[in-house]
Amino acid sequence: MAPTVKSYGLDLKIKDLLQFVDFHHNLMIFANDQSRKVVRDLVNEFGIDFEDYGYVMHGGKAPKGSQSKTSNVAWSENVFEPLFNEHSVFSKLERPVLFEDGVGAVLDSTSNNKHVFPILRADAGSYSYNPAAGERKQVGIVSGQQLTLVAGYQTLYNQRIVVSGSLKMCSNEAMLANRDPAKDMSLQSSSNYILCTEMVEWNLQERGVLRASNVRHMKQGEEWDSTKPNPENYKRMVDIEYLVDIHEKKNGEWIPYVADDVQFQFTMLDPYYQVALDQVDSSSATFSYKLKTPWRLGIFKFIVDYKRYGLSYIDNKMEVSVI
Repeated sequence: MAPTVKSYGLDLKIKDLLQFVDFHHNLMIFANDQSRKVVRDLVNEFGIDFEDYGYVMHGGKAPKGSQSKTSNVAWSENVFEPLFNEHSVFSKLERPVLFEDGVGAVLDSTSNNKHVFPILRADAGSYSYNPAAGERKQVGIVSGQQLTLVAGYQTLYNQRIVVSGSLKMCSNEAMLANRDPAKDMSLQSSSNYILCTEMVEWNLQERGVLRASNVRHMKQGEEWDSTKPNPENYKRMVDIEYLVDIHEKKNGEWIPYVADDVQFQFTMLDPYYQVALDQVDSSSATFSYKLKTPWRLGIFKFIVDYKRYGLSYIDNKMEVSVI
């Protein structure tokens, strides 16, 4: 949160911060249009490339009742929404977020980097410009929703990084300036308050967290005995059933996760089954699938591989022999 520093000091390097993340910690970074090379190099490690030094975001439609300044200000309500299902990690905003003295960023493409995603994109009418260029202001090459204002990054082991291009976005002043007059000017009505609260919750593993537990499998028709381990083997061409409980953390409580796209595989060298698990009852956390063991003998794996932007990853594997 010191974007204008030229170094982090003799005892703190970028590699130390990356090692901090590797040791299962989370990181939150705030920058602005004056951010120096050391801050830019750090966010580059996560697939985030800020606009050039001195370029500031501008544009978007200010909501009614806002009490902010009008220069070097951008507004946007383009909060991240998942493409694969209806499960949204961040709340849909009723008012745009105030993004003051902020710098936009371009993210790596999904083909090159599947860990970074935009939490808040710029408004379609926003652009980046350099106010220090005199009367003929220099406008950035990228504009509109191609620019990201707030980005998230999640590692394979579910450590989380949040990068905001505005140091002032989560300030008391910004939250108070963006309160909704239609809701008695309460702090909770401010889009800046809502987004910043959810950003912190996501960064600290209090939002968008999934947990897979109680993984079990058995012959179809048999009752599951929790006091006994899962069977080590099955004979060929036997009807079996696989079950797993998936919960989501919300408001400090674990509740059943609801989805229709949880990927499941029964595989040896190649998948014999590659399907989505069934959730018969949306009020239950149990996902299941019924299958028949193949004719081929060998060691097989049950695999649940579920990776969605904004949600913690599930990668659960269990071996069983077909004899």
